[in-house]
Amino acid sequence: MRSAKSVLLLALVVAGCSDPVGPTNPVGPTNIVGKWDQDFSIPGNLFEMDLTLSGSIISGGGNWCGEAGPCGIVTVAGTINGDAVQLDLTYTPQVPIPGPMSTQHFEGQLTSRNVLKGSVGVGTPVFTQDVSFHRA
Repeated sequence: MRSAKSVLLLALVVAGCSDPVGPTNPVGPTNIVGKWDQDFSIPGNLFEMDLTLSGSIISGGGNWCGEAGPCGIVTVAGTINGDAVQLDLTYTPQVPIPGPMSTQHFEGQLTSRNVLKGSVGVGTPVFTQDVSFHRA
């Protein structure tokens, strides 16, 4: 009987150490690392970026393409604090001809391991547009 009580007590302790209600994939700064695609409602648009992390500094690059062009590369620089993300996106057109660079500023947060939501500031005066990215 004593052996059965010991096994039952051990099972209760082990079960108490797990967190079945809490998240199995907590969101944190290292979750920003990897390839991300922007969610578009217009077919033909493309935005993808591959991000790395050093401390709280984010860097990376990728590709973008408008539905009817132009297309080019994007350079990404930013920071992360907890799940809050700030990115500066620098767009350089490559096709059909190289063009001047433009920038956007993204502010948002990791809402899960696979979703990054926020808004970008576009133009002067600044027009804010909601955007979301998903892990590719």
